[in-house]
Amino acid sequence: MLPALHLVQSQLGYVTAASMQYVAGLLDITPADVEDVVSFYTMFYKRPVGRFVLQVCRTLSCAINGAGRVTEELSAKLGIAPGETDAGGTFTLLEVECLGACDRAPMLMVNDAWHECLTPEAASALVDQIRARGETALSGCHHVVERQT
Repeated sequence: MLPALHLVQSQLGYVTAASMQYVAGLLDITPADVEDVVSFYTMFYKRPVGRFVLQVCRTLSCAINGAGRVTEELSAKLGIAPGETDAGGTFTLLEVECLGACDRAPMLMVNDAWHECLTPEAASALVDQIRARGETALSGCHHVVERQT
């Protein structure tokens, strides 16, 4: 089911009710079974999203290390609240559960690119880079190298 849903989302931008019914028919399961999966995983969207989806982890490690401040900075910079998309359809801001980098908190994922140990200022600068350079601003996983003292 997951590959089928990824294919649907890659073609439509999100998973529609009609596409869930279609996938259910292909797999000989109920549409409710498909909706359960779509609702469970944060990587599936049930409504249109922006070209760049900014997902801020809000679970304990990230929260303790300032994820709330990152979300506030992004919200102010973009002029949208978490769960919203800007008027131009460029950015969607989401708060999500664990992204799997608890030791590198706070964590932001932009589309498929990770940004770890993120400060509010770095998040703001990243938005500026995306606006200026588009997809090329996202080169994959961005690790902050620990400094030896």
